[in-house]
Amino acid sequence: MQLSDRDKALLDGAEGEAARQAMDALVQLGQAYDAPDMVDIGYAHVHAGMALYKGDVELIEGIAQGGGRMSVPVSTNIANADMGDWQGIGAPDSLGLLQKRAEAAHRAMGSGTSFTCTPYWAGHWPTWNMHIASIESGVTVFANSVLGARSNRDGFFAVYAGMTGRYPRFGLHLDDNRRPTHRVHVSARPRGTADFTALGYAVGQAVGSGTPLLMGLAKRPSLDELDAMGVGMATSGGVAMFVVPGVTPPFGTDEAGAGLPEVEIAEPALRAVFDGFSTGEAEGFDLVHLGCPHASFEEMKDYARLLTGRRIATGIECWITTNRAVHQMARDAGLLAPIRAAGARVVTDTCPISCHFACTCSPDPSLGVTPAPPKTILVDSAKQAHYVRDMIHCPTLFTTSELAVESAVTGRFHPRSLRND
Repeated sequence: MQLSDRDKALLDGAEGEAARQAMDALVQLGQAYDAPDMVDIGYAHVHAGMALYKGDVELIEGIAQGGGRMSVPVSTNIANADMGDWQGIGAPDSLGLLQKRAEAAHRAMGSGTSFTCTPYWAGHWPTWNMHIASIESGVTVFANSVLGARSNRDGFFAVYAGMTGRYPRFGLHLDDNRRPTHRVHVSARPRGTADFTALGYAVGQAVGSGTPLLMGLAKRPSLDELDAMGVGMATSGGVAMFVVPGVTPPFGTDEAGAGLPEVEIAEPALRAVFDGFSTGEAEGFDLVHLGCPHASFEEMKDYARLLTGRRIATGIECWITTNRAVHQMARDAGLLAPIRAAGARVVTDTCPISCHFACTCSPDPSLGVTPAPPKTILVDSAKQAHYVRDMIHCPTLFTTSELAVESAVTGRFHPRSLRND
């Protein structure tokens, strides 16, 4: 692999031991994928340091204490606690305080401490042809497919890329790998983010790790719908990029996808996703979760409208998760008051699958965290339904945002089939 003079200097320790280790890891990654050289990146979305696993926080602290500093704009992915109000969501002080240590380490390194899976709603908006690195699959697919930036699904290597400003040129950083592999005809008529996350989930099941070219959409999806569709694909498959003609740079409206394998996604495929994730008892749910991925400002407006003048049913919690920047915008716009008056809670930094409910593996015993997930979680996102089922082993109910709010208010599940189209 061809290295620049600065790459070599980093490997020689010219910018410190932390940067040397970061570049060494990136060189090994590039060699594993036969990358010809490195590219300059303009942005990275990096690992938060997850407080459920004490060693994870200590790893981030060690990099910071060893002189690690970010050399490009950096945002941080979702964490294990709402660092402004972990007690409010039932997390122990041991977990919240440990997560704050990771926050302090990131600040020392110069990271933008967003702690969100939607940093683009917090102002991190990489542009066309910018090379980036991202630990979060939803960020990767949105950047590639909507913004025209270039990113792989990177894992912890995103931290090293942020520190060095460099990344091996392979995968979706190469033009040849950014072409569609499947032509998907959408005969279903999705409406709203819940439908689009179900559509994405069905597409991901059909194409695996391919790059689908979506034809037949009845209208140009909104930014929120594109976001929802991408995270659905990235959840059920390994999709890191989709193409919507006239939306995805630089693909024009005349893209046809001749000769590609054909897939059709009709209405029954969407219904199957909703039905497949509606396994909980219709009157047995105790948590309604809205905002996966973390809600945008436009979605916060919708949730406030749906909740104004209403009240969450007794015995049910309602969480709306978003990032810190959108939370502040919603506060300034007067959106938090009707949400809180309804008895719902606005949560930042985390979500049900990443908070103290998580029990995929044993947290550090010194934290005193005993996972106690709700009996059933009702959601408006296929992504959240998938991970609630697989990570906290909790039954789910899945419906539209409007009907999720209706369910929270009445205490009775309102499935998508009841929607008045």
